[in-house]
Amino acid sequence: MNYGYQNEYDFVELFDGKYLRELDENSQNFLKELFENIIDNSEPLKSWKNKMVQKADIFIKYKNYIKRISLKCGKSNSMHHEQIQEFERYLGNIGIPYNVINYYKNYHYGYKKDSEGKIDFLLRLSSEEYKKLYQNEIDIFNEKINKTRIIIDMIDRFIIRGRNSDYDIDALVCGTIDDYVWIMKYDLYDLILEKRCLDFTSPHVACMTVGPKKRNFDGKSKNAKDRYLVCIRWNFIREDIVNFRRKKY
Repeated sequence: MNYGYQNEYDFVELFDGKYLRELDENSQNFLKELFENIIDNSEPLKSWKNKMVQKADIFIKYKNYIKRISLKCGKSNSMHHEQIQEFERYLGNIGIPYNVINYYKNYHYGYKKDSEGKIDFLLRLSSEEYKKLYQNEIDIFNEKINKTRIIIDMIDRFIIRGRNSDYDIDALVCGTIDDYVWIMKYDLYDLILEKRCLDFTSPHVACMTVGPKKRNFDGKSKNAKDRYLVCIRWNFIREDIVNFRRKKY
């Protein structure tokens, strides 16, 4: 069973056909914030799963207002993934220099250089081995992508809108129907920008790390193509949301 998909259906079942008064207190508070001052008990909610592979996993409708929700169940902190070639093109389009893009690509594949500075494509390093030799290149990459305008653009790509939608999510929910927290779209920008100075040794944009989905050194991965996927991970996402909301509210 795919736990993430089941979680989406659980949330749809939680909201669909329910009046506000029929929901638990946490869910009532979430909906009041999501729909602001327009929601009451005069009509039931409608909810359904997004059939497209987009950042919005489910929709919640009240009267004529539709909200788009991204769900993270806490079993995985992966926020986004895409082919490395596409990621390279994206970096070029937002102004990252070619040599800096190569710094990331070399980290992604774990390439080691010989004494003349040429890449030995047959010898691959783990992330920790790579950092010991080439941390300065990772630091240069991090410096280039952790600019305010680039972080905002990446938030849109990795969390808010994605690459295949014309619509933004309205909220990000983390957890299961029995225990979840949430953050609204515009608060996401504030939260992530606040954390842009974190001192990671890995490639990162603010609080999100950037790296291969799997390096697959031994060739035993169930999906060998994972080594060609760039995966954006947000560690401690629930803790970050809770701490941000505690400070704001």
